[in-house]
Amino acid sequence: MNLLSDWKSLLFGWVVITVDLRLHACAYAFHTLPFKTSYTPPPFFLFRLQVMGSCRALVNGKMSLIETGDLLIYRPGDPYHLVVEEQEGKIESGDYYLLCEGAWVEEWWNAERRSTQQRIHLDTGLLALWQQLCIEQHRIEQANSDLIQHLLCALCLSIDRLLVEGVSLQSPKRSNELVMRMQYYINENALSRLTVEDVANFAGLSVSRAVHLFKEITGYTIIHFTQEIRLSNALERIRYTDLSLESIASTCGFGTYSYFHKIFKTKYGVSPKEIRKHPIDLDQKNNMSVNGTGEKISGLSLDAQRFFSSGRLKAAQDAHIE
Repeated sequence: MNLLSDWKSLLFGWVVITVDLRLHACAYAFHTLPFKTSYTPPPFFLFRLQVMGSCRALVNGKMSLIETGDLLIYRPGDPYHLVVEEQEGKIESGDYYLLCEGAWVEEWWNAERRSTQQRIHLDTGLLALWQQLCIEQHRIEQANSDLIQHLLCALCLSIDRLLVEGVSLQSPKRSNELVMRMQYYINENALSRLTVEDVANFAGLSVSRAVHLFKEITGYTIIHFTQEIRLSNALERIRYTDLSLESIASTCGFGTYSYFHKIFKTKYGVSPKEIRKHPIDLDQKNNMSVNGTGEKISGLSLDAQRFFSSGRLKAAQDAHIE
């Protein structure tokens, strides 16, 4: 039985197996300013799904326009170059990406005739899988490698299903774009006084429609999503600043310290004070890092850190040459 059929047995027969598959990084990026980067050919697969706006990327030796719904998959050793620039009077590019390697994904790639760039339908199930991968990859405690492997297998097989079904790919669902806009707005304003009405207005929706749509596509309420961002920022400030815990709670959007303390301990299993006394080395724990563009990257492995560092160096060299 090959690896793909083993995975199907896992799905339908509840057979517990271990697959050779490792996820090095998984995140969402959003650009509203010009951005350019080149990476040395990575030693792993790079998946990138354009979910909002457009950019240009190196595909088969030439720079190609990448639009909403375009999926890029680079094999180990393929060169990677990305440019975000003004298109039709504005700069806007949002994407999910991940880095992975292992025998399972090698066999998955070779099982079909595949191209680096292909257009797929922005299926809500596919987006939910990618979002869940991001969440699992940067959990502070109790990282479940088996769950991450299985989610990644499901993501790859979902891509195959979407391609086989041959759904209309001319225009992705407007609802997905609206949710991406809401997520962007929350990311930008989560640490300020933020209401559900503000998020809905930014997307041009009624409050009831925004709440329903956000929950349907992401699996999270707007409030829960905002809370996750606030907690992540609070965690970084506890570890890397001398600000008082009360000040951190206030500047990260929490009304009272007691409320902040309660939900912080519920999520991380320890109190803010305990984290301050015994900070965890994030690099060793493979939790959260930040790349040169200021984007949060969840669950970077050491190999992924070296890969992104090479991109920062190359970008700096390009800027010096120009």
